[in-house]
Amino acid sequence: MAGTKKPPRIPQGFRAWYERLVHMVHHSESEIPAPVVAHIEQPFSPGLPHLNPSDMTLPQTERAFNIKPAHGYQSWQFSSIHVPLPAEFNLWLQKYDELTELSVFTEAKSRCRVDALIVAAYRSLSDQGLLQNPAGTRVTLALESPLAWGPVLHQNVPHTCIGTADYSLLFGEKDHMACHLVIIEAKRRGCFPDQGQILAYMAMVQANRRSRGQTNWTVWGALTDGWVFHFYQLNMEGEWSVLGLQTEREGWQAIASMFGSIVLHAQQACNSPFRLSLSSNQAPASKRQSAASAAPRISSLQLAPMEEFLSELEDALDVDT
Repeated sequence: MAGTKKPPRIPQGFRAWYERLVHMVHHSESEIPAPVVAHIEQPFSPGLPHLNPSDMTLPQTERAFNIKPAHGYQSWQFSSIHVPLPAEFNLWLQKYDELTELSVFTEAKSRCRVDALIVAAYRSLSDQGLLQNPAGTRVTLALESPLAWGPVLHQNVPHTCIGTADYSLLFGEKDHMACHLVIIEAKRRGCFPDQGQILAYMAMVQANRRSRGQTNWTVWGALTDGWVFHFYQLNMEGEWSVLGLQTEREGWQAIASMFGSIVLHAQQACNSPFRLSLSSNQAPASKRQSAASAAPRISSLQLAPMEEFLSELEDALDVDT
């Protein structure tokens, strides 16, 4: 049955990142407390089965992360910026379609169209000077982004939710899960699975942001085959909404403007505090208790989120001694 299979293989990108962290801990010039090292060497909640977002249906995701659909139109569904596409954009797509006309529709074929949109929108926003701001929230396109969160309840059993998003937009100078505010999933043409996967990724990021004490935990996403784009928002109340745009109906220009608008919304959200201050006078134990009270998790297990713990450790190691 979907969602109850044996734990999936840990994504290669996450494994490489984790091995690098373990090496850093064991070769750090600073003395790391033994309990911290022991926790890092057991990165996932011990004994918990893994749950892959790709196996999750929409109702399962809504129950696991306590989210629900929003009602009525949402302000974000109206693009706040015009993102002009370069003159060669349509010609490039035309030539690409000619070149791949006899090729089967695969996810790779869809991704090339998504890549073209992302680069064109980034170029337009950069040329307009809209990605420069005093907060320094640099935008980075991350590929095959590993995401993990737990525990979450699935069929009344605690699980660790772990998967890999095709694309994500990272805001800031450090690759923390909490900073991946735009999640993008690409599928082969005409193959749109249940919305549970994309919303699960978004909910994982949102839960991480809430637990870390950010003042804004809105997350955006997109599910696309390169021809049809479903844009998503998961707001502060845990309500999700969606807007569908098609290249053959609304056109690439409308899609580019909506994508650019989402990028700017995410950048604004990341101007809220990124993490709990390391210089706070609040005791570490109180910090963890405060963060835990805001996160949707199973209180009886009292298991700290792996990503929150490890990213705070990275921050601590970066502080000049």
